[in-house]
Amino acid sequence: MDHLAKLKRAELRVKQIKKFYKHLRVFVIVNVLLLIVKFRAHDFFAGQGMSDEGFLTWLDWNIIGTPVIWSLVLGVHAFHVFVMKSQSIKAYTPKFFKDWEERQIEKFMNEEENIQD
Repeated sequence: MDHLAKLKRAELRVKQIKKFYKHLRVFVIVNVLLLIVKFRAHDFFAGQGMSDEGFLTWLDWNIIGTPVIWSLVLGVHAFHVFVMKSQSIKAYTPKFFKDWEERQIEKFMNEEENIQD
């Protein structure tokens, strides 16, 4: 295997891992801030005499829902980087889909030739 190709793949892997850790850093920082906002918001609204339980429930679900959904996305990102080793999803496409795609391309190219003749 060509040394230059190995080097390029290794550089790409390192780049993808760095992107994941940056994503993880942003996730932690934003979610710590969300927790701080959650506790402060409850204190603020309670201090203002806000007694609308529906609003406080809505606030809780939105502040808690964001990290839950984001953690699922982060998990998919981690799976892509560390398990799939940053390979394209096309690398895992079943052969019959690839064959079908090639047959369709050939079919449309033949149709194009027949129209021009």
